[in-house]
Amino acid sequence: MNVNLLVDIGNSRLKSAVCAQGADNVQPFTPFAWRDSTRPTPDIIDEFDSVLDELWSGIVPSRIIVCNVAGESMLERLSVWCTNHRWPPIEECASEKQFRGLLNGYANPAQLGTDRWVAMIGARACYTGALCVIDSGTATTVDLVSAEGRHLGGAIFPGVNTMRKALDKYTAGLFDATGDVHPFSDATVAGIAGGTGYAAAGAIDRFIDEARLRLPELTVVFTGGEASLVAPLLRNQVTVNESLVLQGLTAYAN
Repeated sequence: MNVNLLVDIGNSRLKSAVCAQGADNVQPFTPFAWRDSTRPTPDIIDEFDSVLDELWSGIVPSRIIVCNVAGESMLERLSVWCTNHRWPPIEECASEKQFRGLLNGYANPAQLGTDRWVAMIGARACYTGALCVIDSGTATTVDLVSAEGRHLGGAIFPGVNTMRKALDKYTAGLFDATGDVHPFSDATVAGIAGGTGYAAAGAIDRFIDEARLRLPELTVVFTGGEASLVAPLLRNQVTVNESLVLQGLTAYAN
């Protein structure tokens, strides 16, 4: 059976899946945190080849479709790995003016983040009607799409972990914020965990409210590495789909 390998290289994690050619049901692999805030980046990069050897063992894809926002060096590293395994050349997605009725809302379509574009493609492949697409990771992005497929613009702000790293950079070592998120805490570390978690949730809830002022009937689709952390804190109802970019790559490949 011919399969496509779908690869989403984000700012912090590499996510991947396989999908039979012409099908739309992805089979995801375990994400790989290629940038880990608790360890030096060079150490993580040194593990890149061995992790991929284990992750994709036994697979011989017919095509390799990639969404990359991590810079050219990561793409080149993946390309070398594929060449060494005698796999097909990488096919990199790019933001375009339109795709199957989805119209890019940017004046310069190429400037829209590829991950946002592919996430919107995935959302339209999975859901009908107007959409608010939220991707919560290193950065949190919000994009609004009308039922007719017109991208009405979006917003970008720091993810929860990025907010915590900013505190670590500009204060006296307050980054080690882990554990459950509560609105009010009796310790500094827990207070940072709660403050950053609720800050993200509050911003997302406000964007959803603003989206519904423009498009009252819409589906809110929530994806990204921090979706499971933030979604339970929201007042608005959302649909969590952690494979949204990979599903967008499937639609792109088909």
